[in-house]
Amino acid sequence: MNPDETIPHRCGVLGLGLHTDALPHALQALWQRAQAFLPESADAGACAPQPICAVAVLDTKASHPALAAWMAAVVPTAVLVRVPPGQLPGQPVVTQSPRMLARYGTGSVAEAAALAAAGPHSALSVTRLVADDGSATLALAVGQGGPLNCCLAHASQAKKQGATA
Repeated sequence: MNPDETIPHRCGVLGLGLHTDALPHALQALWQRAQAFLPESADAGACAPQPICAVAVLDTKASHPALAAWMAAVVPTAVLVRVPPGQLPGQPVVTQSPRMLARYGTGSVAEAAALAAAGPHSALSVTRLVADDGSATLALAVGQGGPLNCCLAHASQAKKQGATA
């Protein structure tokens, strides 16, 4: 067994809500605002005490052009987690948007996606932030890593990409 599999650590998962008109600069502005809430040791790409190991979005938004461009520029080592809408209801979100409740069964897509992807022992570290133009939302959940944590998922994904390159 890999030693990393037995050492719990805290992985950060960014949850994003995206409108069709969202642009990379809106995501970047949200990320910059969110960083003010992160410990100084957090690094967007490395597995540290609270890394950003994954970005979670609704599965229908996974191919959004702004998401791909922003992730490549800002969090290139993060794993993209596609969250089915059925995993959103029941997540312990803080924000209660009536519009999102009616559409998705949760008060915040960003918060619920982050929590769903971070796992059962996760908690929100940054509640929903809304882009100035309203085109995107961002939240951060922190999960306790384990044998199937997002850093190991990333390592497996990178290994597969290296084998096919």
